[in-house]
Order: sequence, then C-alpha cells, then structure tokens
Amino acid sequence: MDKKRSLKMHWEKYSEETTFNFSVIHDFLEQNGETVKYEAGEILVEEGEFPSDILFIKEGIARGKRAYEDGNEYVYFQVDQSDGNLGLLEVLGRREAYISTVTSLTEMTAVKIPSYLIYQKIMNDPSLLRRCSVLLSQDLYTTSGNEGLLYRYRGIDRVRHYLIQYFDKNSGGTAAVEVKSKYQDIAFELGISVRTVGRSIQSLKNSGEIMYGKKKVMLDYPHVEKIRKNLH
Repeated sequence: MDKKRSLKMHWEKYSEETTFNFSVIHDFLEQNGETVKYEAGEILVEEGEFPSDILFIKEGIARGKRAYEDGNEYVYFQVDQSDGNLGLLEVLGRREAYISTVTSLTEMTAVKIPSYLIYQKIMNDPSLLRRCSVLLSQDLYTTSGNEGLLYRYRGIDRVRHYLIQYFDKNSGGTAAVEVKSKYQDIAFELGISVRTVGRSIQSLKNSGEIMYGKKKVMLDYPHVEKIRKNLH
C-alpha cells in the first residue's frame, strides 16, 4: 500500500473525531455546567478577560469582534452550535486572556462550565485530544494560508482575490452575486484599512471589473474572469 493511501486510511479511521461541540460531551456538560440564556446583542466574553469559563453553544449564533486603535471593530469569527465553544482555544493554548469580544448575534442558549473541568477531561480522554488536535491544526492551517495571501498580494490585489473567492463560494450557478460583506469585515480579513477597501472598490468599478450600483457590489462570471486576469 502506498503512503498516500495509508495516510487516507488512517484519516478515515478517526473521521468521526473532527468536531468538539455541545453534542460531543453533552452529558458531562449538563452534569457539571450551568445553562445560560442571552438576548441578541449581549456580550458573552470580553477581550482581555481571563478565560475562567468555557461556553458551549446549544442554540443561536455568536460573533467575535476585535477592536483596533483607530476605534473600529472588525468581525473576527462566527460560531453556532455546530462548532460553537468559546474559550477552548485560549485554555488549550494556556493563554490568560480571551482573544476577542464575542457577542450574541441572535438569542442564545449555552452551557457555561469552569475551564479547569474541561481541560482536565480533555487531558484524560484520548478521543477528545484527537478532536482538539484537528481543531487546532485546522485553525493553524487557515491562519498560515491567510498569511501567505498577505505576503503575496498588496492593496487592490487582496480585494481582487477576496472577490474571486466570494464569487466561487456563493455563486451556485446564479447569474449574479451581491457581495454582502461590509467594508470593515473585508478590511479585517485582508489586513488592510477600510479606506483601502473603499478605494479598491472604486478602482475596480472604474476598470469595469465589478458591477456597482445603489451602493452594492455585484459580480457575475464575465466580471470575475476579468478580475482573475488582472490579479498580479
């Protein structure tokens, strides 16, 4: 058996152990945790606070944001019950502060449990350790890919790359796709200023690479192909 097949075989062996959410350890959480409810817009955890507790989402959606010196806040991530826990990354990384402020986007139900209980359980459970290794590796892989993007491209080309990916992900065979991301969210993801995003969109409009009207950016296949050709 060749090495590629061997690795894929072992991946498949542990293919069920790739997530870590409420459903994975619900009995343990219900026995040792506290059910909490939040209205939309409430702060769940705050950037800089010590991660004394971990929240496992049962229902609803949360959004993480980070504040910068210019006074703006940028969306950092979004989680729900399928991948939703808050504080696990910090605890496993032995970090003494939440990396971002997380707010409930909708009404939410979660289970709050002391971090030390989860940490102890993970360290004594090989299956949970495997799940955590996948989550951390995927996070590192994504981060590395983003850093590579930031190294290769500058300014408007980062926006071009973003628009191509957005179209490929959301087109679904439709004639045109509206880019619903806010400028500040695009800026955060690409590591550029909101002003640079705005100037880039204007330049792409002037060069005929996007459709723009009523403050909406629209993409279709011919325009995206033009963006691809101009991506340096």
